[in-house]
Amino acid sequence: MTHLIVAHFQSSNSAAQASAAQILHAQTGGLLLKPGTLDGQGEHVNNSQRLTENENALQDHYCTMMTSPRGGIIDVSIEHLNAMIAFIQLRRHVLTELKTIIVSVSPDTASQQAAVETLTAICAAGVAPACIRILATDVPADAQVDDAYPSIVEYAREAQIAVTPDAVLPVSTSFAKAQQFKMPIAAVLNRAVDFETELTSARVNGAPEKIMYALAHKVIAQRDLLGTADTFKRVAGTLGLPCISQDEWRAECAPGTNRKRARTVALD
Repeated sequence: MTHLIVAHFQSSNSAAQASAAQILHAQTGGLLLKPGTLDGQGEHVNNSQRLTENENALQDHYCTMMTSPRGGIIDVSIEHLNAMIAFIQLRRHVLTELKTIIVSVSPDTASQQAAVETLTAICAAGVAPACIRILATDVPADAQVDDAYPSIVEYAREAQIAVTPDAVLPVSTSFAKAQQFKMPIAAVLNRAVDFETELTSARVNGAPEKIMYALAHKVIAQRDLLGTADTFKRVAGTLGLPCISQDEWRAECAPGTNRKRARTVALD
C-alpha cells in the first residue's frame, strides 16, 4: 500500500477552497488534519520561540500522518501557509512521504496572486515542480482554465508545473451550503452519513419542526454534493491521488473511528 502525505494549500477563504481537502479526502481516505491555532502563544513570546512552537506543532501533524496506513491530507489555510512552507523548507530532505502538494486557486485576482506567491515559495523550499499540482476552484461554466486563471497559467508554464484542464471544481452553491450547515462532506459523499435517512426518522418519530427544518436544508445540500460526486472522483484521479472505494472509506474513516491524536485537529 502506498503511503502518501499530501499538503493542500488554500489561496483564499472561499467555500470551495475550504471544502477542497474534504472532497479529496472522500476519495483518498487516510487522515485529514488541519493546523490549529499556530502563532497563538501570546504577545510576550518572542519570534524564535514562536517559530520553534510552530515547527513542533507541524511536526506533530506530520508524525500523526505517518502513523496512518494511507497517510492523508494536511489542509493548510492561508493563515498558516507561511509556517507550513517554512517547515517544508527546513525539513524537505526528511519529509519523504510528502510526495504531492496541491495549491487551490480561485479566479479572483487576489487568490491568483496569493497562489503564485505560494507556488514561488514552495519551489524555493526545494519541492520539485513534478510534485506540485494546481486545483482550479470556482470555475465559471464553460470557462477555459487559460482564460479564467491567466496569472497562474503563465507562472506554471515558466516554473514547469503542469496545469491540467480537468483538475477543476466548477462554481457551485453546494460548497457554501455544506460549510454553512457544518456538514461532514467526505462522510456524506461516502454514504457514511445520510441526512435523508435522518429526516425520515425525525418525521416518523415526531421530532420538533425546528429540527426537521434544519435536516431538510441539509438534505438539499447533500443532494447537491452527491449530484457532482463523479466530478470529485475524476478531479482526485487527475491530481494523481490514489482513490479507494466507498466501502473501504467507511471502514477506515467513518465518523467516530478517527480520534484526535498528538496536537492535531481532525476535520469531519
